[in-house]
Amino acid sequence: MTPSLLEHINQGKYLEVEGLKYFYLDEGKSEEIVVLLHGFMTTSYNYRHMVKNLSKRYRVIALDFLGLGFSSRPETPLSHRVQAFYLYQFLESLTGEKKVHIVTFDYALPIMAFLLKEQSQKIKSLSILGGFLHLPKFKYYFPLHLLRFPIVGDLFSFLFRPPLLRFFYKWFLVKKGHLFPKDWEKTMYLLLFEGEHRKNTLEFIRNVDRSTHALREIEEGVKNLVGLRQIYIGEEDYRISPYQTEYMKETLRTSSLQILPSKHLPMEECPDLVCDKIQYFIDSFAQKKTKTFRFSKEQKE
Repeated sequence: MTPSLLEHINQGKYLEVEGLKYFYLDEGKSEEIVVLLHGFMTTSYNYRHMVKNLSKRYRVIALDFLGLGFSSRPETPLSHRVQAFYLYQFLESLTGEKKVHIVTFDYALPIMAFLLKEQSQKIKSLSILGGFLHLPKFKYYFPLHLLRFPIVGDLFSFLFRPPLLRFFYKWFLVKKGHLFPKDWEKTMYLLLFEGEHRKNTLEFIRNVDRSTHALREIEEGVKNLVGLRQIYIGEEDYRISPYQTEYMKETLRTSSLQILPSKHLPMEECPDLVCDKIQYFIDSFAQKKTKTFRFSKEQKE
């Protein structure tokens, strides 16, 4: 185990929800709570820099979805519906009646949409990093589009030893010139492709409901969100098509779009800048004041 991963484990905690254990980080003390949700090819480990930065001002929670990282897996398939169902219970157990600010990355947005469909009152604001909503038209980026195929993906995944894993991240997911820390690729291999992690990672990628029925549920969910929302996308993020970004803006009724100097992993490429933008966004929410006007039908005589 790498020193970085060992530090990550030592800083983490476990919370049991209906017999399933969530691994998560919980740093900082504040009335404002920020929850960081990972997507494909990532875990809570990839938020380590943002947790450290944001926890100076807020209470920050970063968790591993069920079956990923160090969270246990349910007997049911690792679908976005299952993840959303248990995620709400996790948040309710950990934060009680307090509302939270959500930061989603990649595939975490459809998961959050299913939660919003039933429990939108729990969410104060939504920040989207490299996210997508229109699953039927989502184009799996490399190497996901190979990993999602049975047999072929299984065989291909065995090639993901640390050196090759570093190559794929550097070539396809981060900007040219980005430097990962020492043993980073070994850490990601241990989290995603060693032992049972390999099976769970592949299942997480493959169990995506791309039906029109699922799309309608996702649309209903995000439209239930009353709080502020903002989209962040990397200037070189070709993994997410312009169509997906425009669709998110239209569906979320959001015109707020922030461009980041990154490719598809802003939490690794420019975590401090992302934190600054999210902090400004959250603070603008906290300081926002609304006036309530009361009208009376009574007329003075």
